[in-house]
Amino acid sequence: MINKVRKRYQSSVLMVGLVSMLLIVGLCLAGEAVAATICVPRNYPTIQKAIDAARRGDKVLVSQGIYYENITMKEGVTIQGGWNKDFSRRDISSYVTTIDGGKRGGWVVCGANKATLDGFTIINAKAIVRDDARIGAGIYCVSTSPTIINSTIKKNEPAGIYCTGSSAAIINNVICNNEEAGIYLENGCSLKIKGNSIRDNKMAGIGTGGMVVSRIEVRNNTINNNALGGIEAKAATGTIHNNIIYKNKQAGIRCVITPMDIVNNTIVDNGRSGIVVEDPSVMPTIKNNIITHNGESGIRAAGKGYSYNLLFSNNLTDNCDPHYLWCIRRQYGGYEDEKSFLKHKDMIADPLYVDPVHHDYHLQPTSTAIDGGDPAPEFRDVNFPPSMGSSINDMGAYGGPFTIPEKRKSNNPPQANAGPSQEVYVGDRVTLDGTGCNDPDGDFLSYQWKFVSKPRASKARLSDSKAVNPTFRVDVPGDYTVQLIAKDRWGKSSNSHSVRVTTLSNHPPIANAGELISHVFLGDAVTLYGGGSKDPDADCLNYRWELAFRPSTSQATLSDLNASSPTFVVDALGCYVARLVVNDGKADSVPDTVYISTRHNAKDGKRNVPGEYPTIQAAVDAANPGDDVVVQKGTYKESVVIDKNMNLVGIGWPKIDGGSKEGDINTIMIAYLGDRAGRVEGFVITGGGGGSMGHGISIWDSSPTIVNNKITCNIHNAIGIHGRKVLTGKTKIYNNHIYDNMIGIGNGRGSEAHIYGNQIHHNRVVGVGSRGLAAPRIEGNYIYGNRIGVGAREVASPHIEGNHIFDNVCGITIGPVSTIRRFAGEDIIIKNNLIFSNHQCGVSITSFNLSKVIISNNTIDSNNHHFVTKERGGGVVLGYPFPATFDAVVANNIVTNNKTGGIVNYDGTELFPAPGAAMMNDYNNVWNNENEYAGCPPGDKDFSKDPLYVSVASERNGNYYLSQRASGQVSNSPCVDAGSNTASRLGLRNKTTRTDKVGDSGIVDIGYHY
Repeated sequence: MINKVRKRYQSSVLMVGLVSMLLIVGLCLAGEAVAATICVPRNYPTIQKAIDAARRGDKVLVSQGIYYENITMKEGVTIQGGWNKDFSRRDISSYVTTIDGGKRGGWVVCGANKATLDGFTIINAKAIVRDDARIGAGIYCVSTSPTIINSTIKKNEPAGIYCTGSSAAIINNVICNNEEAGIYLENGCSLKIKGNSIRDNKMAGIGTGGMVVSRIEVRNNTINNNALGGIEAKAATGTIHNNIIYKNKQAGIRCVITPMDIVNNTIVDNGRSGIVVEDPSVMPTIKNNIITHNGESGIRAAGKGYSYNLLFSNNLTDNCDPHYLWCIRRQYGGYEDEKSFLKHKDMIADPLYVDPVHHDYHLQPTSTAIDGGDPAPEFRDVNFPPSMGSSINDMGAYGGPFTIPEKRKSNNPPQANAGPSQEVYVGDRVTLDGTGCNDPDGDFLSYQWKFVSKPRASKARLSDSKAVNPTFRVDVPGDYTVQLIAKDRWGKSSNSHSVRVTTLSNHPPIANAGELISHVFLGDAVTLYGGGSKDPDADCLNYRWELAFRPSTSQATLSDLNASSPTFVVDALGCYVARLVVNDGKADSVPDTVYISTRHNAKDGKRNVPGEYPTIQAAVDAANPGDDVVVQKGTYKESVVIDKNMNLVGIGWPKIDGGSKEGDINTIMIAYLGDRAGRVEGFVITGGGGGSMGHGISIWDSSPTIVNNKITCNIHNAIGIHGRKVLTGKTKIYNNHIYDNMIGIGNGRGSEAHIYGNQIHHNRVVGVGSRGLAAPRIEGNYIYGNRIGVGAREVASPHIEGNHIFDNVCGITIGPVSTIRRFAGEDIIIKNNLIFSNHQCGVSITSFNLSKVIISNNTIDSNNHHFVTKERGGGVVLGYPFPATFDAVVANNIVTNNKTGGIVNYDGTELFPAPGAAMMNDYNNVWNNENEYAGCPPGDKDFSKDPLYVSVASERNGNYYLSQRASGQVSNSPCVDAGSNTASRLGLRNKTTRTDKVGDSGIVDIGYHY
């Protein structure tokens, strides 16, 4: 064969349509060429020699095999791998063509302008140092503009692809298992990165840097399982559209300096936040994304630049309720509240992925993300599938104009559902309901309604036969049948489905038993009044009365059960209940009742339920100040309002069930009694309402004693205390079992309740919360199994002392945000608590707090072992999402065995550092944490030694006593007598760290005292 000889393409050959075999053979023959094809190894033994011989417009075809060389591309030349041995067929999967640069070092492929590399496996680049620069990468581009397409770039160092000052197009490649970034660019690059799989690289999937800002267009890629972030845009602007970014060890997308348009991505299960914008001064565009299950927040962007996103289960929130602040703030890095996030048109909901376990992030047809994006025309869906629904943007990677079309598997017909049958009266307007229609493929549906039958005299018409909810007015008696057919976007129709609307000839009557009759006396004749009952059709009414309840000693009977106004004689003290049903000859009414209570001083000051009164409220209404309402075992389905000084006492754990209704419903309401409020004791209290002011027990401007109750299964708060200090300061809540509520105890609007000795556990949001300048005393409780053990959502000053706080997601979290004007409150005291085994952090004081925090004599052990994240996790974490500015005293604590950090004072990022909290830490034992300190130095009197914990089996959580010779152990813990002052001055003289329970004396032992 004669080398370096090319044959020209002949137009006549093309015109006659020779088969591809003859064409390839002809192209590889000798002769001159306008645009020639060179075959390796047929024409040249190495790829580089073929490139050297090529001219602009030529193709170098490379057959399968491994080529141990390092090549430099040439301007205008296409290099194509994946050919079989005789160049008769190309299949890059079957005929793998590998360039292995491991023998020489440096890059494997060096780029060139307008050159194309297509269909290769590029491996084993070895970084070398040349002129004080580290040179390497699978593909190395310096001020060039190659196209890299359909290739696998793996196992290279430092990066898979490195670009500086370049304008490369990187399309449809697999870029994986490289020693640093998959793609790294810097110094004014302009890259198009489309359709690639970028995974398992030992740094970022895509990383940027340098002094000159680059521009990137990142579209339709899958970026996953990289050891840093998915996209680390330190110095780049541009667009990030329609990517799937999951399971990267750090953030999904991290933008540092310059703004970025981040639109229609699906970002799932990354180790830190889904999207981070580090510079709080920039305004990104974050829109139409689905961001779920990320280790920290979904979006952390200083509260701006985002709209029309779906967030779900970020930062350990699981399937949380977006009506609660805790759920929302953790999605947004501490920003937003229950109303503000809705103004951005964002939603917090399960996106309903098809198969998230196997990373199929297509949406199920019922997903709220379908048609949930920005409705502006520039974001409309154009490719069906993968988009579904109407042309309004589907959130996530499969929505918007830049999705990649997918082949439709099949088109199943929609299923029509015309709604349930209805019974109405003549003159009523009927609303039909087609919302139950569905399409198995998620297609947008159109509707066609029509009357199948109606009474002959009817002139009823549908308001809009193509609406999902058309209406019509029933104009004559009879039956109306309306048919619905649904049709998908491709024109396929459902089977018809019909609904029947039947007219009723008779309206039921309405019973009225009259108003409450109170203050009757023994021997009185009471007249009942049923004359207020009525019938809408003006029919005559028949009356049917009964005494539904009377005191247990009463023999009272009604004078005439069928009279409009019967009478009876009060023959016993207590409450009577009369029930009335009226009938119009065709139907009974709903029963109505009236209560009649005697006015009397209760014997021994006790009013008995149900002996004397049928309901608790009836007894409360009849009670005099100072009375006890004594309630026997049973279930009482009612809401109770206590508006007088009295005690509510349960015998045998009676249950008061408020019904678990929506709205601001309280099972027990204690209102405006100040320090005259009485006691609630011995009840199971459940069924508080789902509104933001719904409670099991609601306390307003009152100081009751709530003792020895089980308060459980209230939709919102178990107990809520609201009011001025002078009116709530004597509230006592102790020895209660508070569990399985959304919030255990909520302190708001100045509450200074004393909360002590309670078991507060497994509440879905917070055990004890504070807001609105509340300053509760939270002492000696067991607080466990909650999302947050003790928290503050607004400026508040809780005093947290002597508690066992364990097995929560976060032990203590103080995170006020500007739902009210930001200012510092009184000091927050966290003293002598045992804080251990919380899943993420022991104590977290966020950067939004401005109050001084004093953290002293706590034992903080083994936190953050379940979910390890860098900034938020650890023993004591001050700051985040930004460095803090408050003052903090951290003294006399034992901080041990925490993952991530023992004491963390978050000091910002590499490019946006700050000092963090003004911190005085001293006399702490910080030992055996993953990092003892982060963002702060040890205090002068801090030390790091095994505290020598000793267990006492008879003591609950008794694993944190300190070894002391005086109590029988072999040696003294280094924490004994190691504190900053005497136990007496620090208020711990009657507490102990010793197994023999002798109180602390002299210089205080550091750590928790039992």
